[in-house]
Amino acid sequence: MAMDETTIDRLNATATAFPRHEQTFPTLTAHEIERMRRFGEPRSYKDGEALFETGKPGPGMFVVLSGSVSISQRDGLGRVTPIIDQGPGQFLAEIGQLSGRAALVDGHAEGPVETLLLPPERLRALLVAEADLGERIMRALILRRVSLIQGGAGGPVLIGSASVGNMAPLQNFLARNGQPHHVLDPETDKDAADLVARYSPTRAELPLVVCPNGTVLRNPSETALAMALGMIGNSAHEKLYDVAVVGSGPAGSPPRSMRPPRGCRSRCSIPAPSAVRPAPARGSKTIWASRPAFPARRWRGAPSIRRRNSAPRC
Repeated sequence: MAMDETTIDRLNATATAFPRHEQTFPTLTAHEIERMRRFGEPRSYKDGEALFETGKPGPGMFVVLSGSVSISQRDGLGRVTPIIDQGPGQFLAEIGQLSGRAALVDGHAEGPVETLLLPPERLRALLVAEADLGERIMRALILRRVSLIQGGAGGPVLIGSASVGNMAPLQNFLARNGQPHHVLDPETDKDAADLVARYSPTRAELPLVVCPNGTVLRNPSETALAMALGMIGNSAHEKLYDVAVVGSGPAGSPPRSMRPPRGCRSRCSIPAPSAVRPAPARGSKTIWASRPAFPARRWRGAPSIRRRNSAPRC
């Protein structure tokens, strides 16, 4: 049966948005899904029920066993744009789900849906245990994040002119951390102009940043923006540490002469989950980050920085 014009137009639009469509949205075979079952747990959803929502922590990767899931983009201004529908044999996730980051898109069931859910830690275990399958999945996750970055899907909306206040540093911060975002100038965009008129910010409070959940920030710092987007959590700022070591394994073990004296707190942070990235090999470079903070009478030059677990790049 011939496809109608609407279906053809939709397929053409999908092919344009995702040039490497077969690699970005691969379909798993029945045998591959069976290999994945030991890593996941079955989940059922009713028609219209949300599997994940923009701005909320993602539960992991879903493998669709039956039914169809509609994926759409939603920004903080309430504008919704359909992206793609995924059916049996396809999986729903992007690279952020390896660490349980906030979802960048919405996923809703279209009719009854049966899925297999792999939480972040089990997804990482799958990538290690099933190397060939893990390679296909990882490639798809990376390509999806790249497509979202190019389209600005699911990220914050920066409102203000290019020359205002902290606009350029915030854009650079989001770009360095691979966070989708887009910029609206109130002089050319009506929605942005309406929002500026509603909040009446002073020039020092620009740019406004509208988060995916609708929260509006006034000229936020990089740390405040990262916390609002779920890139770092509040727990990262609850304790003050004297020393922070970035690295793990032999390269993360400081020489005895550089170890802090007794009574000083220390924290060793792993840049990425060890299940995904192996620990540094012996002899590799270790970076120490420190700044003088203690009085000279206690320990001259003692380093003191605040722990930042999985901190964004600054």
